[in-house]
Amino acid sequence: MRSTRFRIPLLTLALAAGLVACSGNGGKADPPGQSLPGAESPSSNAQQPASDTPKIANPLPASLVQGDPCKVLTDAQVKTLFSGVSPAVQPSQDTGVAKQCRWSNPSRGSGIGVQLVYAWKDGLGHVYAKKNEGFFKELAPVQGYPVVAYGPSDDRATGRCSVAVGIADDAAFEVDVKLANDQVGSSADPCQDAQHVADLAVITLKAGA
Repeated sequence: MRSTRFRIPLLTLALAAGLVACSGNGGKADPPGQSLPGAESPSSNAQQPASDTPKIANPLPASLVQGDPCKVLTDAQVKTLFSGVSPAVQPSQDTGVAKQCRWSNPSRGSGIGVQLVYAWKDGLGHVYAKKNEGFFKELAPVQGYPVVAYGPSDDRATGRCSVAVGIADDAAFEVDVKLANDQVGSSADPCQDAQHVADLAVITLKAGA
């Protein structure tokens, strides 16, 4: 996780349809130092979720956020995201708020990160409760699960975006993306890429549920 108060960025990806080919176009291997909503203090877990937090119609087991983040994306999925290139992998780490895994292509400056946020006892409620404190944008759901791009600030212009995905009313995970250096400033949208990675992650999580 990171420093102050909003998220856990670290991913990147590459979409074949011109979004961001991580093999050289997308990613966020080294997220800026931010922390998840609700990670600031133990009392934050008692925080009331916002009333507009979307309810999860078909929840996945909340226990999934206790799993191995490096297995949330399969090797085949990761290779596709990086356009066939085998990225460097940073072993799973437990930050005390989430379990995280990172993939990156150092030569391109791209990276992807997945964080299973076990500290978010209210799932997306933590993110919605702080939606007026920074960047917040609802994106289209992935397979019926709500997705929100968020952070202390809107970093899309620098090729970075983090999204939170609710898989149960009491469970969520995060995907972080850093575009490849040559994609920063282009029409590529790191939030769309992060949304795509989230979709792949949900496929894998559902298979293991």
